[in-house]
Amino acid sequence: MFKKSTLDEIRERTSIVSLIGERIPLKKAGRNHKGLCPFHQEKTPSFSVSDDKGIYHCFGCGAGGDCFEFLMKFDGVSFTEAVEQLAAKAGIAVERDVDPAVQAQEDARARRRKQLLRVNQIAAEFFREALHSSAEGGRSREYLQSRGISGEISKQHFLGFADKCWDSLAAHLAARSVPEQLACELGLIKRRGGGGCYDFFRDRVIFPIMSPRGDVIGFGGRALESSEGGEPQAKYLNSPDSPIYHKSSGVYGLDRSAQAIRSLDQAVVVEGYMDFIALHQCGVENVAAPLGTAITEGHVAQLARYTRNIVLVFDGDQAGSRAALRSLGVFLESGVMPRVALLPEGDDPDTLVRRDGADAFRERIAKARPLFEHFVETTVARTGMDSAGKVGAIHAIAPTLKKVSDGVELSVLRQYVARRLDVDESVVAGSLGTAGKRDGAAPVQGTRVLDQASGGSLERLLVRTMLTFPATAVKAFEIVSPEGFVDPWCRTVAGLMADAMEPGEAPDINGMICGIEDEELVSGLRAMAMDSGRMDEEEAATVVADCARRMATRPLHARLESINEDIVRAQNEGDDERLIGLLAEKNALVGSLHKRTGTGER
Repeated sequence: MFKKSTLDEIRERTSIVSLIGERIPLKKAGRNHKGLCPFHQEKTPSFSVSDDKGIYHCFGCGAGGDCFEFLMKFDGVSFTEAVEQLAAKAGIAVERDVDPAVQAQEDARARRRKQLLRVNQIAAEFFREALHSSAEGGRSREYLQSRGISGEISKQHFLGFADKCWDSLAAHLAARSVPEQLACELGLIKRRGGGGCYDFFRDRVIFPIMSPRGDVIGFGGRALESSEGGEPQAKYLNSPDSPIYHKSSGVYGLDRSAQAIRSLDQAVVVEGYMDFIALHQCGVENVAAPLGTAITEGHVAQLARYTRNIVLVFDGDQAGSRAALRSLGVFLESGVMPRVALLPEGDDPDTLVRRDGADAFRERIAKARPLFEHFVETTVARTGMDSAGKVGAIHAIAPTLKKVSDGVELSVLRQYVARRLDVDESVVAGSLGTAGKRDGAAPVQGTRVLDQASGGSLERLLVRTMLTFPATAVKAFEIVSPEGFVDPWCRTVAGLMADAMEPGEAPDINGMICGIEDEELVSGLRAMAMDSGRMDEEEAATVVADCARRMATRPLHARLESINEDIVRAQNEGDDERLIGLLAEKNALVGSLHKRTGTGER
């Protein structure tokens, strides 16, 4: 689809460390940068990024690739969109080698997504206009003002209003020639049984839900009245799932707060739209609000892309406490240990920050305690601390402990429970069954290929070192050619490296990997290329030269072994003439080995 030269130029001009560092925290670690992998839950950084090679690789889950693959996976964009974004950033004109079939598919997907986003944008503008300009929007304006949200703040957050009519939006979309099917697919309108359509949102303040990139992907609506026509209705209503919106992974406000969350390395999670807006306008910007009634794995995964330091701030009532505790298992299964900031009874983040100010709110965040400890305290308060109560507490706590995915974390939490209940740790461990034995982390999937491809053999040591320090390959191939490798895997990789080299220049490891279709081979090569161990460039050069010389002299060593065997046979047979010839050949071989390696020994 795109010319190889264009893709290569984009890769060359893109700092993959800067690209990824804009999205997740990275720290310098030797020749590479490291951080927590955004594609799986982990406690210890195993995600490595190399600017030199233009690649990233996670030694935990095996995810890896170049700048295009990262953008596609992290931002959820297509390959075409990734190329166009990076090209624009690098100031490169995009040139394509068009495959009509592939291009048509790609264009169709992109066109449909743009259509859906455009329909949502039209709806958002309709709702916004209704809030700020229509007579019917007066009640919504009054409600927002009563909550401390001015007209200016409403505009900044693109708030809107859906009136009581059954078909206001449906008529507006039809007038704008929006296909009915698209509007139904997005959940903006619903079809009637007898024909026609009606609006999904009615008599509600509307909160557009944005993607982290700022596209309108859905809507949330807060009811202005508790009932409509005598029928009870939900206080909050969200768009149903659609091709561009998924409530189970949607997080409100990331388009505005992602930068602050990354900068502070902390996300303050609140329950609703109003809490988010109230905190934002008071200057607390590292805020997010998961969509839906409960926190899901999708919400945790989305937040963990930006930080693993998560503080839950739910309403200061029993319902808020229950909501926080319900989320604990989801966090633990995802390998995240959240904290919880408890608010006074009857307070929510909105009322608290408006009454006491941002600094008071931040003080509560600073004092937040681990949610697991809050769970244990709540359990103990319910069961008591007599013998029966301790037994009940252990049985109540054990199912949650079993959800802990990290072995070290499990051990620490188990010790905490034992101390709090004043029982031996073995009692707590025994309540977990097999889970109590998970003190060590299980071997991770991504290391399997690396272990298989990095054995102690001379050839594999040479290949691994050349992949890690590509400049050393120039000297290596001066001494030994790819055909000199005996191991089939090593011969294949050495051949690929030699093909990726210009005369006298180091091989382009990223370009080489991009041309390989075998995913297992690609994963193994990326892992090797990112793992420098404790070697520096000088040590690597020594290792490569030594390995290459030893490999180049292997035929001489093999012949020397054969001559030694022939010498023994000639001595046993009393063949002096042959013996003299063999000894002369041996001396010549030993002399050659001395010149090449400085020793006649293997």
